[in-house]
Amino acid sequence: MTPLFLFGTNFKMNQTPAESAAFYEQLAGSVVQPPGVRLFIIPPFTSLAAVAAVAHKEPHERDIWVGAQNVHWESAGAFTGEISATMLRALEVDLVLLGHAERRRDFHETDVDLNKKVRSVLDNELRALLAVGETAEERSFGVSAETVARQLKIGLHGVAPHELTRLQIAYEPVWSIGAGGTPARPEDVAPVAGSIRRVLHELFGEAGCQVPILYGGSVDATNAGSFTALPDIDGLFVGRAAWTVEGFIATVNAGLAGCG
Repeated sequence: MTPLFLFGTNFKMNQTPAESAAFYEQLAGSVVQPPGVRLFIIPPFTSLAAVAAVAHKEPHERDIWVGAQNVHWESAGAFTGEISATMLRALEVDLVLLGHAERRRDFHETDVDLNKKVRSVLDNELRALLAVGETAEERSFGVSAETVARQLKIGLHGVAPHELTRLQIAYEPVWSIGAGGTPARPEDVAPVAGSIRRVLHELFGEAGCQVPILYGGSVDATNAGSFTALPDIDGLFVGRAAWTVEGFIATVNAGLAGCG
């Protein structure tokens, strides 16, 4: 069954392997996940082996999913600096983040590129966390819904309904993420999240209604509950507010209070 609520964080280009492993161990020892709740962390590539080693030993038993920040669509080859889904599977990684706004902006990743990455991740029986979201300019022109619809329809092209149990969507409005982002209000998020849900239903029928939609964008313990209270939001994908174990747990608790 799809978890009712998902909460995770992406460390970006931060933390050493020892720091990431210590974070996982402290978090796993400090939090009790209620039924239907799943937590995850996405450390840098250099930390994956160290975190996976902690995640796979007693008493944790993979309580918290471990994710990777990116992947190449090919399984092997002359792609210097890249990591394949085959390699991630060998590390027993649980999920892969795809389409983060920083990679779309700085590395010019297209929706077609991301579709190939989604395909590779699913073919290797990993979970795909596909990030979508509109820029400030797109928002100003009133095409937020059209933007995320395009990203979803291209990014998920060829995905079959039976694969949806390994798919999550993160809605991250580009204008709201990062240190200089403008905090979004629930009334900003609700219509776009609803559009995402409608596109998933259009693509996959009723199965699309079971795909978790996470919200990410200037989220912390003070506003988490206002987003999880929205009908089309099934969890949170948080940035720097969750980079300490205390901040992570505080935001989880606030989010759970909102969706309860």
